[in-house]
Amino acid sequence: MLANQFTEDFREEHRQMRDMLLGLMDAIEANDVEAVRQGVGEMAAHAGPHFHYEEQVLYPALAEIYGADYVERLGAEHDAALEAVQELAELAEAEEITPEQAGYGLELVRRLLPHVSDRDGLAVIVEVLPEETVQKIVRAREKSRRSGKTLLELAQGKKKRRPVARRARGKARKAVAAVKSKVVPRKAKARAKAKPARRKP
Repeated sequence: MLANQFTEDFREEHRQMRDMLLGLMDAIEANDVEAVRQGVGEMAAHAGPHFHYEEQVLYPALAEIYGADYVERLGAEHDAALEAVQELAELAEAEEITPEQAGYGLELVRRLLPHVSDRDGLAVIVEVLPEETVQKIVRAREKSRRSGKTLLELAQGKKKRRPVARRARGKARKAVAAVKSKVVPRKAKARAKAKPARRKP
């Protein structure tokens, strides 16, 4: 049965994402900047197609059962997750990770983990959808895999954010703003060192 195969593949995608996120947490805690960069890149590449077909086909297909409001919340969670990935990528560009930045990075990863645990159960609802709908979802998944879009590319392609996501993230943005401002990209730091200070007249 196609739905059963979809369920197994869907959960395997989540298992792989779980392991990548937990590995990223280990790298952050170990202050292994190179492993953090690699982990962010691998996770973004793996989860990009997954997020894409969920948002384009899977979530709309679930609206008939869950209702439009719930599906809208799922989309808002995707937007929040994409922003977290972008901020993790910025953190990975630092030359070193301070304890404060490590705490910030761990918080970003924890924002992504619920997508793995809380959304895994959606597969049991797919099992009761019409066969034609399941086929459409599977075709969309294969198309997304061929496209190879990463989470970072999906985030860059977002032209507008959902209002629900903006309100939900407003307080979190303020809370982490001070920490985020301390993350200095390697290139920016190199330019700052290379530029001579101007003498005051």
